[in-house]
This record gives sequence, C-alpha cells and structure tokens, in this order.
Amino acid sequence: MNRRIKIFFGISVGLYMLLICVNNIMDYGVNFQFVSKVSAMDDVFSRGKNGWRSIRSPLFQHFMYLVIIAWEVAITILILYGVVKMLGNFKGNATAFRKSGTYLRTGLFMGVILWFSFFVTIGGEWFLMWQSKTWNGQLTAFLLTICFLLFLIHQGLPDE
Repeated sequence: MNRRIKIFFGISVGLYMLLICVNNIMDYGVNFQFVSKVSAMDDVFSRGKNGWRSIRSPLFQHFMYLVIIAWEVAITILILYGVVKMLGNFKGNATAFRKSGTYLRTGLFMGVILWFSFFVTIGGEWFLMWQSKTWNGQLTAFLLTICFLLFLIHQGLPDE
C-alpha cells in the first residue's frame, strides 16, 4: 500500500508542478508582474530604509523569472520521470523501488529549495514581501514548503 501512496503523491505533485509551469509560461506577463513588483519593493512600508535592495531592471527581473520557471520545469521533469521509474519498479524488490524514487525525491527537494529559499527567504526577507499588502505570497510559499517537505519525508519511509 505504501508504494501506491508514494506513487500517488508523486503524480499529484507532478501534476501540480506541470500546471504551475503551464500557467507561468502561458500567462507570462501576469505572473511576471508578481516577480517584478516584489523585486522592485514598490509597496513595502520600509522602502525608504531598505529600498537599496530593490531590483528595478526589467532585464534582470525577466532573468530572475526565467530562472524560477526553469527551476519549476526541472522539478516537474524530475518528479514525473521519478513516478514513471517507480511505476516500472512497482513489483520489484525494495532496493530497486527505492532507487527508482531518487528522481522524485530530488524533485521534491528542489521544490523545498524553490518555495523556501527563493520565495520565503529571498522574496520574503530580502525583498520584504511580507510588508506588501498586494504582493505577499509568503503564506502560500510556506505552505508549499511544508507540503513538499512532508511528501519528501514520506518518500523516505520504508515501503515494505
């Protein structure tokens, strides 16, 4: 049963990440606006004192957003490839099944890095996203960090 749960979680997270990638690519302008506004620090209340951190270069903002999208695509590929490998080793021995989940676990780890390091740490604390009334995505980023971390922990549990 635990193998099925691991695969189901992998499919769920893979689908979620695929939708994020599609949305960020297909609706680039709207989602880019989030990165642009957060990095410009336009509506933080301590802008006078901390505004030196802001990035106003559209070129660099696009670069940052493209890095985020590339990171998300890599996560998606790793997770979905890991699911395929796990499905292929579903009836195999415990060692083979565990080894086949390496890609999925790597993708989940990269998700933790994305949500915590990129959004909570850099967006939230460096660019002071938490001070914004409009562009504050810290709660969502924190919840996604927890979800990815829980899925990652579950992937490490024995399945036999």
